[in-house]
Amino acid sequence: MGECLNLRHSSGQHSMNYPSYIRPLPSRATRKPAARSKASSRGHIPGQTRQDGHLRLRYFESKQEQNVLFQLLAHQDVMDIWDQPPPVHFRDAEGRRKTHTFDYLITLTGGRRIAIAVKPAAVAERQGFRETLQRVRAATPLRFADEVVLITEQNYCPSAARNAQKLHDFRRTPDPEADKIVTELVHDMSSPTSIAELVQRSGLGGRAFRAIFRAIFAGILRTVDSGDILPSTLIMQEIGQ
Repeated sequence: MGECLNLRHSSGQHSMNYPSYIRPLPSRATRKPAARSKASSRGHIPGQTRQDGHLRLRYFESKQEQNVLFQLLAHQDVMDIWDQPPPVHFRDAEGRRKTHTFDYLITLTGGRRIAIAVKPAAVAERQGFRETLQRVRAATPLRFADEVVLITEQNYCPSAARNAQKLHDFRRTPDPEADKIVTELVHDMSSPTSIAELVQRSGLGGRAFRAIFRAIFAGILRTVDSGDILPSTLIMQEIGQ
């Protein structure tokens, strides 16, 4: 589906549709981002995970953090996302006591917890952040996270972020009827078919395109090639459907 974040996938379908009329739960962030500035992109996303069972606000402090958040929300194996979780205490190279707040703490379907720091690769290199993160990792209690990772723009495809953002938009307007019709059409697919062709068969126009998009991320369909999911994209029935 064009996802390039290295997270484990679970078996089974997972489809989250976000009703637009439900007021989101507040963020659980232990610190909130500073006000917007010309130099960065800050804001929040109302998204739902399986653990939430409801829309919840989650903060981001940069466009890159936003890209990662969209992909985490789209990932089938992510059960929970905690933005700006409680800080971890560690000591720097001079032995001084410091704190580090991860951008996201996620819980996977198997219960594994991953603490995620998001930074541009050039900034991480310039600041020596990888070395700092090693110290943070050594000081991170297992009860907090099983793994500590750094995600830069080198860890995911730009198209994966764009696809995840589209999915988020398409989930905000649920269409069970279109989802059902597309799922029924999928069972008759025996060879790769373009999204445009399946849309035409459905007779639903744009509603079908959005439903197909959701079906890809729900594990009902899969794309033949990576990249942006477009009307020309070839799709197949996912194995096991």
